[in-house]
Amino acid sequence: MKKRTAEWVHQHRRWLVNGGLAVALLLMVVEGFFLYQQHTARRATDVQREKLLTKFLKGDTAQVGSSEGVAIRLQNVRFKWSQNVYIDAGDMAIRAVPLDGSTVVFDDLETFRLVLQRSTVRIRPDVLQGMFNEAVFNYPGSKIRDLTVQLVESGGERLLKLSGKVNMVVWIPFSMFTKLSVNRRTNTLVIDVDHLKVVGIPATKLLKWKPLNLESLIALPPNKSLTVHGNQIMVKPFGLFPPPRIDGQMADVKLEGDVLELDFAGPPISAPQSQARNYVFLRGGNSQFGHFRMLDTDVLILDRDERTPFGFSLTGYSALIPRSDIEVHNTKEVLVTMPDS
Repeated sequence: MKKRTAEWVHQHRRWLVNGGLAVALLLMVVEGFFLYQQHTARRATDVQREKLLTKFLKGDTAQVGSSEGVAIRLQNVRFKWSQNVYIDAGDMAIRAVPLDGSTVVFDDLETFRLVLQRSTVRIRPDVLQGMFNEAVFNYPGSKIRDLTVQLVESGGERLLKLSGKVNMVVWIPFSMFTKLSVNRRTNTLVIDVDHLKVVGIPATKLLKWKPLNLESLIALPPNKSLTVHGNQIMVKPFGLFPPPRIDGQMADVKLEGDVLELDFAGPPISAPQSQARNYVFLRGGNSQFGHFRMLDTDVLILDRDERTPFGFSLTGYSALIPRSDIEVHNTKEVLVTMPDS
């Protein structure tokens, strides 16, 4: 039997060799086809990703009206959105600009934007935590929740540690150790992941795998306030804050002591003729507070107790009006002495 088989192989050797080569060639063609398809799909994905990134970086954060709005100067003020979200400003310049028309309606926070000018704002880790939970990652479909924020030392560097839960079929605890920077060209706050832990286990290398990379883990919000590129989370300035939204040209970010300092560029706003230490000064443009409307706004709001920074909130100022002292010495300016919000 073996002899017959050997004779058959010898007689058909050329046919077998040619057949084997044909099969090998066919396998190479099929493999090449699938590799080409995979490369084409990856290239299409990369092109689409780059298009989305370019659109995000070029996109305007808000389409404001043509009005110059109302200039606002704050000195020694804790400017609040809520009890958990606020910024501390030693000297801050803001311009409130209506999205439509020429009047800033301060009681409708969705109708105007606050454009930060030359200012440095200080944000504590627990406040940044509130911003992330209430604004940055608070949207339908978000895969991240229960974030906590700490400033930590790691490898001789000051890092921002973000801990929370990520939805990977089930909610899994994670910790990201990140570096912060500002990309001035694109006006984004860049959160660069230095290393990652999942369930307490080092998992930085897993970021290269599609099911676990940042683009898979972080669903993009409807308001286009952030995007993900590689190991970077890129946040537009207005994405950090609930209404009223803040915009402006970011200049720098630093982790100083136990706070984050975020610098904004732009022209300054003049201070009022006052010796007060803590104040909110609104000047120029048209404004409306409740049923009270001003042309060429001139309102100086003083802190009743200057021993601590002036706690002020656009969402809560109206409730403090009955407890405030209001002086109208002429038809052009108003002086308000208000307790802390």
